Amino acid sequence: MNSPIRQYTLATLIMAPFMISAVYGAGLDRSGQSITDFFQNGSYASLSYNYSMPNVSGQDKGLSSQGNPNDIPNISANNSTLRGSLKTDLTEKVSLGLIYDQPFNIDLQHRGQSDFVSQFSNKPAEGTQASLDSHNVTGLFGLNINKNLSIYAGPALEQIQGEIKLRGQIYRGTANYNAKLHSDYAIGWVTGFILKKPEIGLKAALTYRSEIKHQTRTTEQFSALSNDLYTLPVTFTSPESVNFDFQTGLSKQTLLSANIRWVPWQDFQFKPAKLAERTAPVSPDQTGLPLLSYEKDQWSAQLGIAQKLTDKFSVSTSISWDSGLGDPANALGPVNGYWGAGLGLQYNFQPNWALSLGGKYLWLGDAQAKRQNGDIVGSFADNHSMLLGLKLAYQKK
Repeated sequence: MNSPIRQYTLATLIMAPFMISAVYGAGLDRSGQSITDFFQNGSYASLSYNYSMPNVSGQDKGLSSQGNPNDIPNISANNSTLRGSLKTDLTEKVSLGLIYDQPFNIDLQHRGQSDFVSQFSNKPAEGTQASLDSHNVTGLFGLNINKNLSIYAGPALEQIQGEIKLRGQIYRGTANYNAKLHSDYAIGWVTGFILKKPEIGLKAALTYRSEIKHQTRTTEQFSALSNDLYTLPVTFTSPESVNFDFQTGLSKQTLLSANIRWVPWQDFQFKPAKLAERTAPVSPDQTGLPLLSYEKDQWSAQLGIAQKLTDKFSVSTSISWDSGLGDPANALGPVNGYWGAGLGLQYNFQPNWALSLGGKYLWLGDAQAKRQNGDIVGSFADNHSMLLGLKLAYQKK
């Protein structure tokens, strides 16, 4: 007969909807940087695949069409991400873990005929586009102080690279600007503690991630003026964050889970040197306009319930919310938060193996789009995203 702890430990299930990356979290946030797999009992390994299908469309201000607004078709590409985790108990007191995810991302491109697209007589039209990819590997060392308290810490290695092209009437002053962010690796750190009450399946963890300072190069070009390339140093910092994770058993068959996340995106700024030089005369402090910046901090939350149906099958449901970073929003991410709902199914096909399938639907927040100097250049409304996630997990207690 299963013990109460065994019944309560349905975290793999509840993570079926929780595990899915939200393609339009605030700022560049895409994964939520969860480390909850490290809180599993015994040895644990997992591999997750997420697929996002966003639809973000709107209207411009008609700058290129005598004031008549143009429709902006979907600017967001379908996106897939991977996540993996390993965790083992070396002794009753000491645990080690390794977590891989892709925390930050942009993938958008403008097409059609709008103020975000440059039209040429001698070559195909070019739309504003932005892509940014990142990878993070976090190592964790955990120490059980007693049965109710554990602490953990470790290094986090982060890689980021990207490319942005500004096109169309709204970016006319930047002369068809191109920027390529060269790949960079940098190290930060993670620390936290977890409170546990095994007899009721309660776990409450507070995790802090440090900011990570990247010092790399950006190759810039103003292609409407010349073919000259400028490769210069650039420094930026991916933000710190705090995650609070909570779970408790409501009964021997039911588990409640919650997550709250805070990220100070208003501290983030990406300002390539040549763009700053060109825009210095129109910037408030005469130091140039950043290519990416945000005015508010991000808050997000998720709440879920998992129910064990049989020894092999469990189901879960969740709701989620993201504050966004305000309205108007940066034109390279014209969404103001979201509300979401998710469903999950877990199948324990072997005593130590589980397969989870989850889905989410996000109602993306309406936002006006602003360019770097604050001018409103479009509006995006009634948008959504559909997400699917698949997770394979192994656990030996």
